[in-house]
Amino acid sequence: MLELCLIIIIVIGIHAERLFHQATIEGVISSSSPNPSVVAIKGNDSIKVVSNNGHFGMELQPGDWKLIFASQEINGIQTEKNVQVLEGQRLNMGVIHLAQ
Repeated sequence: MLELCLIIIIVIGIHAERLFHQATIEGVISSSSPNPSVVAIKGNDSIKVVSNNGHFGMELQPGDWKLIFASQEINGIQTEKNVQVLEGQRLNMGVIHLAQ
């Protein structure tokens, strides 16, 4: 029983440490196009999410990221922002307006 408790504590510790090192970015994309997307790029890493009625959120590792907000249309409008993500940070980008 003691061994099982120790294993559970170790597993919880590993997951808690992993979550602590990540950060969350969230916000809203204002666009006439339905469900615009966000691509986060850092070096060779990239993450893409499609917004839900303009709302988006993603978990990233700490560091400097380039965020590309884009409509789903071919030749659609794009907006880029550079952000520095800190460990454990919850960053609200507010409303991102895609030019019409």
